[in-house]
Amino acid sequence: MLKVIDVDLITDYNLALIFSDGFKGTVDLEDIFSTVESSSRFDKFALDTDGSLRWENITLTANKLRDLSVGQLSEASNLSSLEEIEAVIKSAAWESMQEGRPDILQAAIRGYVEKFGHQRVIAKAGIKSRTSAYRSLKPDTTPNFGTLVQLGRAVIELAGELSEK
Repeated sequence: MLKVIDVDLITDYNLALIFSDGFKGTVDLEDIFSTVESSSRFDKFALDTDGSLRWENITLTANKLRDLSVGQLSEASNLSSLEEIEAVIKSAAWESMQEGRPDILQAAIRGYVEKFGHQRVIAKAGIKSRTSAYRSLKPDTTPNFGTLVQLGRAVIELAGELSEK
């Protein structure tokens, strides 16, 4: 199942997207948002667990976004490189703190946790309560920032281990 694993706002209605299959692209959503009465701000979106983007009254699936995107398939097709994962998590952490929105970091980490496997990442993070870790990754929750940091560190460590092989 195709998912958006990272998203960055470029300009008013333009997003940079990374998909679970390694495709990296940009999408201009001005046409979609100009035809829909929307009370929500374009920059206030959520990345859902199914990999779709959701605004207050608009949801776009990963497949739809991929169809609208211009870009290319990354050389590392299934898992991103260590450097890319670090950059995505750093960027998401910074944006999360700047915006006061832990869901930004939560969404970035969730995509990688799903790729590496929940149990593996939770074990690497040394988190004793699986429930706490799962809850921290669940959309529409207010995650514990400390747990997100632990999970992000574990993802980066796992990526580093894979790059050494």
